[in-house]
Amino acid sequence: MGDLTYTANDDGTINVNSDGTVLKYVKESDLLAVKGGSQTKVKEWETEKATFNTQLAEANRLRDEDHNSLLQERTVREQLEDKFKDYETHKARVGELETELNSRKEVVGKHEIELADRIRQTLIAVHGAHEDALKDKNLDQLRHLEEAAKVFGSNTGRLPRYDGGGGGPSGGGVPESSLDRARRILEEHEAKGHKIGAK
Repeated sequence: MGDLTYTANDDGTINVNSDGTVLKYVKESDLLAVKGGSQTKVKEWETEKATFNTQLAEANRLRDEDHNSLLQERTVREQLEDKFKDYETHKARVGELETELNSRKEVVGKHEIELADRIRQTLIAVHGAHEDALKDKNLDQLRHLEEAAKVFGSNTGRLPRYDGGGGGPSGGGVPESSLDRARRILEEHEAKGHKIGAK
């Protein structure tokens, strides 16, 4: 082993030269101070790291909660959309049915008017009814008059008299047709409170 040379430094360290190799020695107190400072830094880092991990875990928890809430809201929205879609479908169908119903009512009303006119014409032409007496009658009333006229027959001429005279009422005047007779009987029933064919 060669000669050793020692050199003291201003910072309290000593350089030892051994065969061209320089070794630096420091005081034990300085080593302990450096070691203590390093340990302090490690502790500070561990504390910071723990804080970061805690914050990260909380951020992940909030993110998961928001994600779950988003999924729930999407589910509710989809359910509402399905219900709303069904509502719109039923609403559209109701509108279609109302339109069809109104169209059917128009057709029925048209046929009722045509039928009432035909019955009225038949009562006038076949049974000798007076037009003025039928103009305000509704379909049900005209049907009852038609049925009554069928019962009393369709003879519109003068009725034979048993006393050998001409036809017609015993008091003379215009002969009463079968329909007039039927109408008179119906009106007598209605006058007594027995409404026939009224709506």
